[in-house]
Amino acid sequence: MRKRMIRVVALTACLGTLASAQTVIVTSSSNVVDIDFFTGTIQDLPGPDGVVTFREALVATDNTPGHQTIGFNIPVSDWQMQWLYPGRAVITPGGGLRAFDEVTIDGTTQTAFTGDTHPDGWEVTIYGGGVTLLGDNSTLIGFDSIAVSLTGSNGVIQGNTGNMNIDVFGGSGGLIQGNTGGTIKIDRSNDNLVVGNTVQRVRVWGFMPQQPALENRIGGFAPGERNLITGYGTTNSEGLPAGTTVQIFDTVGTIVENNWIGTRDGLTQGSQFSTAGIGFEGENHGTIVEGNLISGILGHGQGPHHQGQLFGRGIIFQGTGSGIRILDNTIGPDINGAPTLGAVWGVDVADASRTSYTDIVLSGNEIAGHYFNGITVGLNTSEIRLSRNAIHDNGWLGIDLVPQGFGYGVTPNDALDGDAGGNDLQNFPVLTSVVRQENDLRARGSLASSPFDTFTIELFASPVCDDSGHGEEEVFLGDVVVVTDAAGNASFDVALPTLVPAGWTVAATATREPIGATSELSACVPVNDLRLELLGNLVRRTTTDLQVSGAERGEVAWYLYCLSGTGAGPCVPQLGGLCLDLLPTVWIGGNVAADVAGEARFPVFIPGNAPLLTLHFQAVIRRGSGGATSIETGVVSATIQP
Repeated sequence: MRKRMIRVVALTACLGTLASAQTVIVTSSSNVVDIDFFTGTIQDLPGPDGVVTFREALVATDNTPGHQTIGFNIPVSDWQMQWLYPGRAVITPGGGLRAFDEVTIDGTTQTAFTGDTHPDGWEVTIYGGGVTLLGDNSTLIGFDSIAVSLTGSNGVIQGNTGNMNIDVFGGSGGLIQGNTGGTIKIDRSNDNLVVGNTVQRVRVWGFMPQQPALENRIGGFAPGERNLITGYGTTNSEGLPAGTTVQIFDTVGTIVENNWIGTRDGLTQGSQFSTAGIGFEGENHGTIVEGNLISGILGHGQGPHHQGQLFGRGIIFQGTGSGIRILDNTIGPDINGAPTLGAVWGVDVADASRTSYTDIVLSGNEIAGHYFNGITVGLNTSEIRLSRNAIHDNGWLGIDLVPQGFGYGVTPNDALDGDAGGNDLQNFPVLTSVVRQENDLRARGSLASSPFDTFTIELFASPVCDDSGHGEEEVFLGDVVVVTDAAGNASFDVALPTLVPAGWTVAATATREPIGATSELSACVPVNDLRLELLGNLVRRTTTDLQVSGAERGEVAWYLYCLSGTGAGPCVPQLGGLCLDLLPTVWIGGNVAADVAGEARFPVFIPGNAPLLTLHFQAVIRRGSGGATSIETGVVSATIQP
């Protein structure tokens, strides 16, 4: 069906071109040229043999001023090599074909002439050579299984099928659209648009510093712009797989957006040998990788020496560079969100190659289902901002900063944060409590790091804690900014306007501002579902109970209250309340230990002369060794009734 739609568009464009410009029709599959190679024009066609070959058509259009179109009406009686290319007119040039002047080469005209004899693709192919378009403003459409090289500017390679290989070298402003095949390579060329293709790999190459590839875009968010880049890789004689599906080498301003990389259908792996989804190599600056599905990157080792071994990284940074933005990608999950297509490593920021990058932002990505780390930051790499990502279901850590001595796993915090490694081994926060309140989630903790610095603390929730005891980050909850004092210490106490199920865990990261160096994830803290209830009404001359639930057995609950109108809010000094103006006629206070069910209850007696005021109640749970940690419930308010 896709081929039919392309044909309608291509034929419509072609008929308009044929009606308005000079046209040469190829009528033979041979390679004979019987017009003068240097001076022959379209007026000299056909030559003495009475037929026009593709090479003759190229000679004639090169020597004829203006923009011409080459079409194809090769009779079926002249079709060769049907055992290899059934249903196609096979041109056998015996070498490469070059168009030096601007031209449109329209293979869809062969289909119009002889019909749809090749349902899986177009009806013209070339054996033993390819086509090179050297002139500006040239177009090639409607071919099957050929190699094309575009060296002029503003060229179009569109709607070709089969095992196409497309090379764009030099020039600028090319459109590579709607093709199928093996490799699309942008080589020292600028401002090209690669959209709507189904190929095994895409390569964007430059040559620093003389000729980087500038401002090329792979994919896009408009309808039909997504490329399906299904995966590329090979194995060597030892059985070791290797291959990068999207390669970015010596570029500036490359955009890779909204593609499927490593899978054709979003559910299965596209290549058994691809070991990198997106690979940064050489020197790259200002790259944006946004909104892609990067999944199915898992190279399978083969015999004789690598049978059963697995290799692969969703994204890998090698070489050097800066200003890279990795935004809102799905790396590892399938299109249904299940973590089924992960690699061995999720995102490798200059770890495997021990090279350096600065100013990289990974934000809003889902990174899941990988055998080892979700994100690994290499020991020579700094200023890597990791923000608001969903990192879960990975075998090792969600975030791992590699120390100078090398090694993986949680890196302990150090005094004043002076150690070296990935992201300068930025210290992670320490969470002391996370409590579900009536309408929000209250998180308290601290950060010990470098003095007089500003940090953004991001908090995340996950259904379970990682086996390391340090979190992954499945759901972003919110953030808070802190500034450390002269000793490098800061604390935070933040109400996050969201709720997560009781029993989930929360972890946090710290990012040093403004450079954007993010820490590993903190140790997990369970979400406490502490609730305070008033079991009845406040009525004069009666007793009702305050009850805390969700505590742990034996923990001590203290009850406090404040008067309406004091502005105290919750009755704890940490939130500014001083619990002033206590009513001597209302009896509440002291402490009660939680029972086996995690409940603690305390009676509240309202005497007959109590004024009809509104009271705010709160409970404080003493937790940890010696009750060193306090966790507050939400506030319950009630008005005394006569």
